[in-house]
Amino acid sequence: MQVTAAREAIGAAPVRLLVADEPDGFVRRSTELRALLATGTFDLYHTTHYTVDRNCPIPYSYTVHDLTRLRYPEHDYGQEQFVRHFGAAQWAAVCAELAALADWDDGRGGPFQRYFRALNRALVAGATRIVAVSRATGHDLGKLLGVPAGGIDLVPCAVRTETFHRRTAAEVSAARAGYALSGPYCLYVGLAGPIKRFDWLLARWLDAAHRFPADARLVVVGGYAEARTEVAALLRDSPAAGSVVFTGRVDDDTLAALYSGAAALLVASRNEGNHLGPLEALACGCEVICTDIAPLRETVDGHAHFYPLTDAGALTELVAAALRGTLPPAGAGFAVPRWPDSGRALVDSMRRSLDSPGGNSPAVTGLRHGDS
Repeated sequence: MQVTAAREAIGAAPVRLLVADEPDGFVRRSTELRALLATGTFDLYHTTHYTVDRNCPIPYSYTVHDLTRLRYPEHDYGQEQFVRHFGAAQWAAVCAELAALADWDDGRGGPFQRYFRALNRALVAGATRIVAVSRATGHDLGKLLGVPAGGIDLVPCAVRTETFHRRTAAEVSAARAGYALSGPYCLYVGLAGPIKRFDWLLARWLDAAHRFPADARLVVVGGYAEARTEVAALLRDSPAAGSVVFTGRVDDDTLAALYSGAAALLVASRNEGNHLGPLEALACGCEVICTDIAPLRETVDGHAHFYPLTDAGALTELVAAALRGTLPPAGAGFAVPRWPDSGRALVDSMRRSLDSPGGNSPAVTGLRHGDS
């Protein structure tokens, strides 16, 4: 599916598409990709994934969306959870990689936390440039990994405005009908892990549902939230469980129509890099209610309704106003970030990498075991 999407994106452009299979799992180790890069055909490897094969044979740069795993290691994988998600073979690969990264291992935390921190320290030391999707992420790169500001390029996330724009009343009605939405609704879009705090958001919704219109709904799109045991327990114990609708994954046109008809998009994240959901929502004319955290202040400040991270009362008041239609509009006039601008910024970053003297010149120097 990704290969098909890449071919469609390239279109008639004079670009060659080469495909190297990426093994399933967490550890980025691909002998096929390394062999392809080592043919002498390529001057630079760039990936929008947040890690790189540590034995990449040519100069490389990569995109860091956020450093949540390093900022909040308490929410990351223990051995049992990791094995459940990725399998015992991948856990063995993590442990082997940790041993190979001994020079970068500071010994803090469990095996996965140590591996991920050591890997990141090694990768930033070897990169030509680091791409950050927000200034907040750039700040974390400096604070947590010692990357100097001069080694970081800002390439913000962007919206495909050909798809994400305010949809017609007929399109909104069709999306509503598809999920039996007769009244006002709020949206939650995306993953549902601990950092996203969907469980907290759902609990607040269920607690306050009696204050909302009887036909109000929380519509949860994608992310497999309904598969979480914590979510099932909350719904099982609540008389308001019927006010929550899980759509599963939807296509972009349906999502744009759901944004267009929603009272608000709700965001409860503890951390983000550059959250695409609020950008898409605002592009579709949907109000955004979100946590007051630095990355969201950076990307949607002045065009969203912010509430303190743990202030359930403030969240409830905003949601109630949105569902009643009395929430003051904040989204009007938002300058939607567009992919051509981000694409040009990424190309500029690649040019800087190619201009780096000596090829794989490190963005970070002298950072080794025990350094902060």
